[in-house]
Amino acid sequence: MIVLVHAGIATSEMWDGFELPGELRRHPLTEPLSVEAPAALVGASYGGLLCLDFAARHPELVTELVLLDAPLPDHEWSDEFLRYAEEEERLFEAGDLDAVTELNLAFWAPNLADRLRPMARSSVELDIQEVEHVDLSAVRARTLVAVGENDVGDFLEIADRLARELPDAEHAVIPGAGHLPSMERPEQTAALVRRFLAA
Repeated sequence: MIVLVHAGIATSEMWDGFELPGELRRHPLTEPLSVEAPAALVGASYGGLLCLDFAARHPELVTELVLLDAPLPDHEWSDEFLRYAEEEERLFEAGDLDAVTELNLAFWAPNLADRLRPMARSSVELDIQEVEHVDLSAVRARTLVAVGENDVGDFLEIADRLARELPDAEHAVIPGAGHLPSMERPEQTAALVRRFLAA
């Protein structure tokens, strides 16, 4: 089984047209991530962190792990990212969810803004579990760490670190993609993931 996870926009929309072999399950983000039998986990953005956290806490249940532009909670964030995060927090505190939506679209996926706007608006109301620490040394799954070449610099740095520190990791940069490669370059990204899972 392959479990697809994404936080930030609707899971079903994130993986539209993203075809992988075998049994697929799209995980609802309103519930904690769980699998009953060993499975491959594929996570994008914060969904990647949820998958990574699960793989560290339940290594016996994760056969392969695919992380697409995943964050890490202990990363030393750049001034650019901190300015974005502070503005997002200010807008949340003001209750202006439409402005939060536009900020996120401009920061993460300006080229997909029109397509993502309805999903992005609904996602700002999601209550997603916080991951504060991940023990990378506890992960046993063979891992693909992939990142869009045009993503925010912090995520390029995080991908490099994950590839270095995870026990069995392969690193890939997806040409022409930003933070959402499964939507920006779906065919290339799916081909990369299929190759990794079939190896």
